[in-house]
Amino acid sequence: MKRSFLATRAWFTVPLVLVAAIFAPGVCFSQTEAALTTSFAVGRGPAAVVFDGSNIWVANQFGDSVTKLRASDGVSLGSFATGVRPSALAYDGTNVWVANKFSNNVMKLSASDGALLQTIQTGQGPEALASDGSNVWVANGGDGTVTKLRLSDGAKLGTFAVGSRPIALAFDGANMWVANNDSNSVTKLRAKDGVNLGTFRAGQRPAGIAFDGINLCVTNFYSKSVTRLRATDGATIDKVAVGDGPSSIAFVGGYIWVANYGGGSVSRIAPGGTVVNTYSVGKTPSGVTSDGASIWVANASSDSVSKVIL
Repeated sequence: MKRSFLATRAWFTVPLVLVAAIFAPGVCFSQTEAALTTSFAVGRGPAAVVFDGSNIWVANQFGDSVTKLRASDGVSLGSFATGVRPSALAYDGTNVWVANKFSNNVMKLSASDGALLQTIQTGQGPEALASDGSNVWVANGGDGTVTKLRLSDGAKLGTFAVGSRPIALAFDGANMWVANNDSNSVTKLRAKDGVNLGTFRAGQRPAGIAFDGINLCVTNFYSKSVTRLRATDGATIDKVAVGDGPSSIAFVGGYIWVANYGGGSVSRIAPGGTVVNTYSVGKTPSGVTSDGASIWVANASSDSVSKVIL
């Protein structure tokens, strides 16, 4: 990516999911190839996607709205107003949560009909969301903190200092991990009380983080790589080279999927660390999720989402 990531991030928000990767000499890369892919128009600047069990929700950051698509065929089931610059989504089993970066709040929407159930103030510039099953965690990119909210009623249970510009979150079953974009690091917080268990080095401009069941994996936007960290102590295990501007990441069906923001593609990485497929999608892919049968990608500069059938 030649454009400034700081400038890019002022316009496009890169969400989070998950990976695992192993770097070894001679790792083999496939060329970008065709797949059974379809695209669906959504709002302006889609930045994040989440699956609710039946539908795909899309955060349209420049349209101040979310769009609900039926996962089976991509039919739009409605668009719903949000705050200013919706940048992240999470699903708690019943409701969809939306982080509104420029409104400094999160909204709780009913997944059944998109009705607004609650609006909750957070820290400055919320950019990421993750649930631990009982609470939703909010990464406040503007003030270097993470806020913990109770899912049932949105009560604020604590705000915890982390690194500079936290923009991604992942839960490992006991701890919440935070990617600090401006600090080139990740922070490990104990989920039950927010105690800081350590801060660990990542690559340049970590943009996404996820748990693969054993390790934490971090996309490094400027390093064109994914770093795998041991969940027990944060030690670096290895790295794998990926495409230009890796942002969002997901672990699906035993494979790692990485949205390459600068490459207009998603890469599928096998457990051994080999990039086995790279599929073209829309421009500046910024979010990735799965419905169990397909990969869905938010294309921020194409005002669309792509469905890659597995």
